[in-house]
Amino acid sequence: MSDSEDLLDIKQAAAFLGVSETSLRRWTNSGRLACLRVGGKRERRFRRMDLLTFMEIQPVADPVPRSQPSDHREHTVIAGIPVTFGTHLCALYGNDAGRTKLAVEFLFEGLSPGSVCFLNASAETRGQILAQLERGRGSLQPEIDAGRLVFYKYCHTPQEQFDYWETSFVSAMSAGARSLRVVGDMTSCLDAGMTLDDVMEYEAGYDRILAKRFPLVTLCLYDLRRFESLEVLKALQGHTDMFRYPAERLLA
Repeated sequence: MSDSEDLLDIKQAAAFLGVSETSLRRWTNSGRLACLRVGGKRERRFRRMDLLTFMEIQPVADPVPRSQPSDHREHTVIAGIPVTFGTHLCALYGNDAGRTKLAVEFLFEGLSPGSVCFLNASAETRGQILAQLERGRGSLQPEIDAGRLVFYKYCHTPQEQFDYWETSFVSAMSAGARSLRVVGDMTSCLDAGMTLDDVMEYEAGYDRILAKRFPLVTLCLYDLRRFESLEVLKALQGHTDMFRYPAERLLA
């Protein structure tokens, strides 16, 4: 096989290593990973041999700048239950009140110094969740101002969303966060323009590329009024972590 035939573009190389394109850009910019530049736009191209060598020399998981505080641990606590970092959960709801209950329980204890929570939902849904949280905690404006509660929108494609998370998680850890929580209402993926196949691709890639690399726990909310039975089954199959926790905490 010739060199030209064995060159991978950045998307192919990211899939080969199981990381995001943002990681590859950072590694090539810092000199950790070799690449070629081709064409007038100087686009990156990667030799398979260079990628294989990189995997042998050092772990693919991109080291994240973080301190090791005296209370360093490998789990967080959600609604009284220890949840291991890297856990990626799926929860099902059939009405708006159920969605609010699931999101509030997941976020409540994470709104504290040393933790950053990310929430995606429509403006109306977000208002319902915040109102319920504030009944138990008081005003959330200090957490919002301090960057401990972040509202985000889904991107149009899975890869764009991976890049967003890569940048956001690294930034939060660099600023001193020791724990991250993500709550996403998956109907927002559809509203952002993703197809159902895109949603499943996103879920699989999130688990493979991001979930295990950070002190992170994630809750994906599926509306049984929007997703059909076979789609819900696929979602459950992609969230095997949920079978390790009480079912009543993930159904509403």
